[in-house]
Amino acid sequence: MAVDPGAEIARLRAAVRDLVALSSIPAAWVGREPPDIAAGLAGALVGSLQLDFAFVRLCDPSGAGAVEVTRGNTWKTFPEWLERHLTSGQLSCKEVVADVADVAGAVEPCRGVVIPIGIDAEGGLVAAACDRTDFPTEIDQMLLSIAANHAATAFQNARLIAERIRAEEELRRAGNELEMKVAERTEELRASRARIVAAADETRRRIQRDLHDGAQQRLVHTVITLKLARRALQRQDEDVPALVTEALQQAERANDELRELAHGILPAVLTTGGLRAAVYALASQMPMQVEIGVGVGRLPAAVEATAYYVVAEALTNVAKHSRAGRVTVTAGIEDRTLEVLVRDDGRGGARPDGSGLMGLADRLAALDGRLRIESPADGGTLVAAALPLAGSFPPSQT
Repeated sequence: MAVDPGAEIARLRAAVRDLVALSSIPAAWVGREPPDIAAGLAGALVGSLQLDFAFVRLCDPSGAGAVEVTRGNTWKTFPEWLERHLTSGQLSCKEVVADVADVAGAVEPCRGVVIPIGIDAEGGLVAAACDRTDFPTEIDQMLLSIAANHAATAFQNARLIAERIRAEEELRRAGNELEMKVAERTEELRASRARIVAAADETRRRIQRDLHDGAQQRLVHTVITLKLARRALQRQDEDVPALVTEALQQAERANDELRELAHGILPAVLTTGGLRAAVYALASQMPMQVEIGVGVGRLPAAVEATAYYVVAEALTNVAKHSRAGRVTVTAGIEDRTLEVLVRDDGRGGARPDGSGLMGLADRLAALDGRLRIESPADGGTLVAAALPLAGSFPPSQT
């Protein structure tokens, strides 16, 4: 069969022109969204290859994020021949359809082709139809495959870029949230330190005032009385025994006041007997029944003191405000954390922002501890403190 050289040259020139046109398309897809790439491919195929119909499906290898685009006016609805092909599940190889006209005959006879992208169409597929009797030629199929693979690569890049941008945005948002939380925590720590300093200053002033007004005055009185007794003794007066007795009484009262003052700072029973003994001592002063379950031995001094003040403050609040009939105090170690719980059956409604409870929260925060208050208005209050422990401690004992 004779070949017309001029026609063959024209055909090859058209093929090269289409190849160059389709090869330049990926540059135009850079930075575009995945749906735009699929739409751009479908439009380029219809325009460059003079197709009557083009269908493009691009997706991830996992099948997620699929984008489907149809171009061309040959069919008013999705073509039946392509629907049958898609639902058959046979997408692993290229297929040429000799006649894709509708059953109703509404469309002129066309020839179609379906080309998968990747193995088993994991990247999607391209379908095209044209009324040319030689469609699809080998050149048509080559151009469709090249364009489809270019689009699949651009599609994957666009999705990766979109995922990276989304991840960066999430990371930026998380960073901003973290900065806000750090700033809030820093402000809380600053306020907590300020309250601790103020509380320490107030405690020093109270101790100074109590010493001046109490024990110091009695000791001054004792010294004066002893001097009077010495003078009386030198004169051999009969007032000596009475003066000595008065001085002794004043010294004993000063000693009692100093003991009470020291008890307010840190009770001796805590330093000598530990948390369990100190809790029993606190419970003995309560006007209602207190059930105690302190299953811990000796702990670091700072932890014992903080736990003691938690129990002391909670029991003081119970006695003053709760009208409770029963109180339970428990303390135990779990996961290297000391858990202290004080629960009562009183009227509830305790305010966590009270000065006493806020002071406890500050004490606990200084040791990386936490304070939790549960006090519903319908009754009952729970004061729960958690103090992390460094090192190893024996398990709690009942």
